[in-house]
Amino acid sequence: MNIDPKKGEREYFARIGAAGVEQSTRKPFGDDACSMMLANLDALFHFLAAPPAHLIEFGCGVGWLSLLLAQRGYEVTGVDISPEAIAAAEKQSRERNLTNARFLVGDYEGFTPAESYDYALFYDSLHHAEDELTAVRCAFDALRPGGAMIAFEPRHGHSLTATSQNAVKEFGVHEKDMPPDYIARLGRQVGFARHLILPRSHEVMRSLYRPSYRRGTSVFDLKMLLLLSKLRAVRRLFSRSDEHFIVLWK
Repeated sequence: MNIDPKKGEREYFARIGAAGVEQSTRKPFGDDACSMMLANLDALFHFLAAPPAHLIEFGCGVGWLSLLLAQRGYEVTGVDISPEAIAAAEKQSRERNLTNARFLVGDYEGFTPAESYDYALFYDSLHHAEDELTAVRCAFDALRPGGAMIAFEPRHGHSLTATSQNAVKEFGVHEKDMPPDYIARLGRQVGFARHLILPRSHEVMRSLYRPSYRRGTSVFDLKMLLLLSKLRAVRRLFSRSDEHFIVLWK
């Protein structure tokens, strides 16, 4: 009997049902991690060349990020193994009258693009791979010379969290640790020329913009709280935390 090792990912959106798919389409604003997602988007928009660069997102799910990139003016291709996810992405694209976003059902570990791209993006998707080395190789092959792969992925310990273990048990999906230093090693194996690991702006911004300022009872108190916040932000900039993302150039 043949066992599909990607059945969990392939059937995930079908199993969570229409309500679960609808909830996924509300990202980033309808997600509890909204501030983190918006900060990551800010970093991404600062990094990307101006539209209309060509970008492919592997493991795009219901397409919330691909659609935002298309609305910004990028030419976007979204790829996901789940037919239900792609159907939801296509529906949203039609509703927003987007002509520069297309979505394909496909396995990013065996995807052969019809064109070359300026950027290949993994956003919380590479850690669901059966074979992440093959996935990174597919991203490399999809890029033009000088193109870049960008990955926002979970850190060491992700696979051991209760949320991850429950997802594996309930849906049979892959939940792996995917820190940037590991992705860098994969990148070197497939031929990427160089890489840069950057702090996630969310970690810096939440150090600076804190609700705790309301505790300041005087201008002096507020200035001291701000000084402490700045020191925290600097420390995060120079930390070797897993809370970073990675860019690899072909």
